[in-house]
Amino acid sequence: MNIQLGSKREPAYDFRSMLENSAAAYGEKEYLVYKRGGGLESLSYAGFEERVRALSEAFFDLGIAGGSVAVVGETSPEWIITYLATIITGGVIVPLDKELSVDAIAGFVKKVGCSCVVYSKKCAVFFENKAEYPTVDYFVQFDPEKEPSKVDQKPEKGEVDFVEMLNFGRRRIDEGSEKYESAAVDMEKVCAILFTSGTTGSSKGVMLCQKNIIHAINGSYRRTGFESDDVVVSVLPIHHTYEMTCGILTPLYIGATVCINDSLKYIVRNFQLFKPTGLVLVPLFVTTVYKKIWETARKGGKEKLLRGSMAVSGALRKVKIDPRKLLFKEVQKVFGGRLERIICGGAPMPADLVADFEAFGIKLCQGYGITECAPLISVCPEKNNKAGSVGPAIPGVKVKIDVEEEEDGKLIGEILVNGPNVMKGYFMDDEATADVLNGSWFRTGDYGYLDEDGYIFITGRKKNVIVLNNGKNVFPEEIEEYLSKIELVKECVVIGRTSEDGTVVVTALIFPDMPRAVEMGMEDDINVVGAAIKEEIAKLNRTLPSFKQIRGIEMRRTEFEKNTSKKIIRYTIK
Repeated sequence: MNIQLGSKREPAYDFRSMLENSAAAYGEKEYLVYKRGGGLESLSYAGFEERVRALSEAFFDLGIAGGSVAVVGETSPEWIITYLATIITGGVIVPLDKELSVDAIAGFVKKVGCSCVVYSKKCAVFFENKAEYPTVDYFVQFDPEKEPSKVDQKPEKGEVDFVEMLNFGRRRIDEGSEKYESAAVDMEKVCAILFTSGTTGSSKGVMLCQKNIIHAINGSYRRTGFESDDVVVSVLPIHHTYEMTCGILTPLYIGATVCINDSLKYIVRNFQLFKPTGLVLVPLFVTTVYKKIWETARKGGKEKLLRGSMAVSGALRKVKIDPRKLLFKEVQKVFGGRLERIICGGAPMPADLVADFEAFGIKLCQGYGITECAPLISVCPEKNNKAGSVGPAIPGVKVKIDVEEEEDGKLIGEILVNGPNVMKGYFMDDEATADVLNGSWFRTGDYGYLDEDGYIFITGRKKNVIVLNNGKNVFPEEIEEYLSKIELVKECVVIGRTSEDGTVVVTALIFPDMPRAVEMGMEDDINVVGAAIKEEIAKLNRTLPSFKQIRGIEMRRTEFEKNTSKKIIRYTIK
């Protein structure tokens, strides 16, 4: 198969040259658009580069450059400026989840030995007890509502305002400092440590270098189809490398505009305000909006009309007539009216959902990544999209399968990755590093297979696999995909329960959609709704091989616990 790549563009080489090139090429064009002070503000490419340069000069003069800097807070220009200034000055950025506990934040900062923490006003509670941070010299707070400071004096150790830090850096530039321009670039040096989960005891610190992240940025550009005239909305948590690499840094490289979503509560309203042409999302956001589209159609009595329009559109497109913009104007309005593509990563999407978005005129391409690979491994090319696949590996990256079994002619096993995107290792954890890095190959912990075109299909996580008494493997994610199509199922997790006689039973834990059940005329009773769901599961079982059939069903009255990227935290499930 001839895989179509993105259009030709000089590859990014390092963060400083990437930033300088974009500032020179796009100047006063908006890079970031965000809500502030009750209105909208923006920061141009030139203005953004000036602030990164100013903060970098301040870091050099204060002895912060080359050390570790933690950053915690909501997505903002200040957060992104801190990330780039830290790396460009030879330091190590430590992005932290703002949803963590005070103890966890303090534990990570101490573990890495950060000399500076940069945080938003909303996260100031983490740093009230300075004694918890013995390695930190500078506590730098950014407060969007505070009147900008004119002070340009050298900041004292302790609490410092972000704008004061910038103004001091500007003064150093005016005095002729050129440390920013002359800073050495080491592409192999660790430049970021990203902790993989929410507790210091179980978290591993993924160590990435500029080479890792830059390679992922180049791959993201070549596969996503985004260009300088695109507008994207940043929705996902910024401390995740998926959002930072694909949603923030790739647009910086190509000259696109990034609009910052200020609240998940207002996500649809912000889509309509910013009118994006492209989005980088995880499955939960896509499926939530998808369900909203059909829910709105049902409530308006237009579900049948919408299905009919999709059939008509499909027939016309076969004869080279594309009526989608006209027929699905109301669907497009949900996203602001201009959306052309969604890149979705985090978990495989149902093939019919991908097909429906295509029918609406929105290209939904799946990608695959993991923090340890900066994070991008593969993306489905827009012109050769395969529903159900996460695409072929990005240029320069190799993927192979450590085959463990064959099912329906597919050789299934753990997915291994080799390339410039693979991490340096885990921070202060040689044993964990050795477990996943076998020479130059990284063991992802994901199971899947490759088709004849080199496209990756993920079947599930290695640690989630249910091993039955007869030795057969069941991938919960596959069964969960089938269950998610049942209208009354809001959330589900499939596990292996061990019965008293030692038999492993494929069991579905289900959080039902009670509001939808009431809409359908059912009693607001979990037992009644549960009975209806069990009938649907009985029908589903008749379509599955016997070893994959669901033998246990448990209803939940509360939704599953999730992390900040809205993935269900499976290890908390009992």
